[in-house]
Amino acid sequence: MRIGVLLGGCGLYDGSDAQESVLVLLALESEGERPVLVAPDIRQERTVDHLTTVAVDGESRNVLRESARLARGSIRGLDRSLAEDLEALIIPGGYGPVVNFSTGFARPGVGRGIVPEVEAFLRHFLEARKPIGLVGLGEVPIRTLLGQEMEEPPAPHGPKHLTVDDERRIVHTPGFSAFTRLGDVRTGIEAMVREVMRLMEERLREETGARGGGALGP
Repeated sequence: MRIGVLLGGCGLYDGSDAQESVLVLLALESEGERPVLVAPDIRQERTVDHLTTVAVDGESRNVLRESARLARGSIRGLDRSLAEDLEALIIPGGYGPVVNFSTGFARPGVGRGIVPEVEAFLRHFLEARKPIGLVGLGEVPIRTLLGQEMEEPPAPHGPKHLTVDDERRIVHTPGFSAFTRLGDVRTGIEAMVREVMRLMEERLREETGARGGGALGP
């Protein structure tokens, strides 16, 4: 259980995209991994009727409890010690990671930031250069922390095409942001998971070599 999957609720418009999330879990399982599902124990920023795509007024939900729907109840809240135990992290897309992990999102005149407990969790992976896999809008909280502008990406060459930041060990596949066929989204997620695992093993080898070098030193 080396890889965490960070969920932001359940459902495309106000949580993690259910299909992208399941495809991430399936791809990890196919690679022999048993992912740890995690979510922040915070209030959901908005609730949307997925039949009409209209926001529902006066209804409050909890991100951790909603994420438990996708996790079949097997999910953990965020804490620093859990982040330290994980070797990599994947964030599926959907608007949940955008609106529920952010502060000031879509509010004119209000600067956008990241919810403190989510920020602390994500910064651990960024600072330790642990691989981070992103699907679609799952990239938004990471780009926000890095101070990067969100720009309209060029059309991908194909579903296996990934955007890889080798220095930071960040891997992105566009998911439903670019593709409409479930098979194409699956192909991209599988490619992303394989690249995350390659970077994870690379980092672990580097750490092992560094410890070994230290032991042989004067």
